[in-house]
Amino acid sequence: MLYLLDSSAVFNDFSFEFSEKHNYITTPLAVDEFRDMRSRHLMENALQNSLLTIKEPCPESVQLIKGKIREKGFSKLSGTDISLLALALDLKKGKKRFRLVTDDYSIQNFCKLLKIPFESVIRGRIRETISFKLKCPACNKSLKKGSKARKCPDCGSALKRAKTPQN
Repeated sequence: MLYLLDSSAVFNDFSFEFSEKHNYITTPLAVDEFRDMRSRHLMENALQNSLLTIKEPCPESVQLIKGKIREKGFSKLSGTDISLLALALDLKKGKKRFRLVTDDYSIQNFCKLLKIPFESVIRGRIRETISFKLKCPACNKSLKKGSKARKCPDCGSALKRAKTPQN
């Protein structure tokens, strides 16, 4: 099995080890998050033993993920999160059998939205898939997902992000 690793997979599982039975892949931005001695040592050994591959996602997949983030109203995904999701899209397009391993609920949410297989480490899987929309707390007006407005066009109140459950 091929595992696409988020740094949370290594950080949250203190017994994590790279197994010779599997292959692992991650992005350069995720590798940059391996800063403590334990995770850095694990990563370097996996690279030396050809268990871990570091790969950049294609720019088209990165742009597609950024578009989905805007469409779904998310603002809390990091560059690393975007790179992992984009690489997952690349693997999916290449018809690779893989799982993205993460404890990050925002990444899991997007995996569900994009039908990307994933598993958690210790925090468990998300129970529902959500997106966000902008809503005026004063007049209750909802704006389209992806809107950049900060104030309500009807009453001028500051807009708030509201969760929207997905099917």
